Amino acid sequence: MKMLTGILFTGLFSMIMTVQASHYPADSLLLYFRQVEEATFLHQGLWDKDIYGPILLVDTATREVYANLPDARGVLKFDKGIYKGILPKEVTFSNTDIQWSGTHWAMITLPLSANEHDRVDLITHELFHVAQPSLGFQIRREENNHLDIREGRIYLRLEMAALEAALKARRFNRAEEHLRNALIFRKYRQMLYRGSETTENSLELLEGLATYTGQIMSGRNKWQWREYLIRRIEQFEKVPSFVRSFAYETVPVYGFFLYQKDNHWNKKVDGETQLTEFFSEAFGVDRRILLQSYVKQVAEDYRGRTIADEESKREVSNNLLLDMYREKFFEEPRLEIRLEEMNMSFNPQNLIPLDEDEGTVYPTITLSDNWGVLTVEKGGALLRNDWRWVIVSEPLEITGKRIVGEGWVIELNEGYEVNRNSQGDYQILKKTTVKPPPDKEDSFY
Repeated sequence: MKMLTGILFTGLFSMIMTVQASHYPADSLLLYFRQVEEATFLHQGLWDKDIYGPILLVDTATREVYANLPDARGVLKFDKGIYKGILPKEVTFSNTDIQWSGTHWAMITLPLSANEHDRVDLITHELFHVAQPSLGFQIRREENNHLDIREGRIYLRLEMAALEAALKARRFNRAEEHLRNALIFRKYRQMLYRGSETTENSLELLEGLATYTGQIMSGRNKWQWREYLIRRIEQFEKVPSFVRSFAYETVPVYGFFLYQKDNHWNKKVDGETQLTEFFSEAFGVDRRILLQSYVKQVAEDYRGRTIADEESKREVSNNLLLDMYREKFFEEPRLEIRLEEMNMSFNPQNLIPLDEDEGTVYPTITLSDNWGVLTVEKGGALLRNDWRWVIVSEPLEITGKRIVGEGWVIELNEGYEVNRNSQGDYQILKKTTVKPPPDKEDSFY
């Protein structure tokens, strides 16, 4: 099963003013491409590689795409210095990297930011994803559902509070004290949840390094970068879900301080690096056993009691939400869809994990497969943890190739149909071809 994990930066970059336009002049697009090409060339020493490559800018309203390079299959046509075409309906769009028309692209949705630093940051982030395999990073997708549980959220929030304090410290040695405390909260959290060091590490290697790369290549100076990181942490407190979004914030802050000590620290990281230990060694965190009493004492310096109280209140309301989704997707009539070659785009800030054997609710998602395209704008879809099934509420209307439910719609491809089973649930299945009986004159009887 092919999987495209779309990363939507709408929330992560909500503080950025964007250029609103109904069309995109070629000279503006050429300027964007040139600025990115200059940035990657200037910072090719970051990974000992110029990561400039194929970039696909997508107008989400019209599905028109603008590229800096041709595709391998000649779908895009050259016009006024750029390559243009229409993205097929089965291709989902988001800020991500994608294999399409024989080419591995950095895909970015339009409009782009009016700020050059933010624009270059976002595009080079996605270009790094294109380059990641060639840099030796072969990273598996891992779940971090423990970051939606009370204790997991508390100690992530404490880590982020200590990182914010480090950024705001007036002296570097004081900043390092806060960094060591951040790592104490991190290590304690990973002690509480078996295997979480590995799962968190996978996402940080995947998205944390890409975010760090984009921020380095953005062109911000040290003080602009510091203020930008502070704003991001302040925004992070408001994010509904941490399970897929934390890595965009943690690695860049540690990286900011590591950069002051060693501009090339990132080249010491590979696909096998355990970042918690790497950061702990870099900032002098000792290896003593962490006692709960000591960790709670340190937490008092970072609003520990307030955070714990807030998370206790959230836990009550969140459990009610989880029960509502369990009833919706497991007890009420529903549509179950088998995934074959799935691509999808989603918002990483609002995922709602259920129990390990149940799956994760995506409040909004666009998902394409051999059977067609599912678009969920509200009400959510449940993606099972094996990534073999997606579940939505029961269909309310089936008209030809269009299936509509509460908050979702499916455009069905030829060769597939919707059937209802004896339990009252629906499934999308391949049509079966029934051979007609032989003519009598051709029969042996």
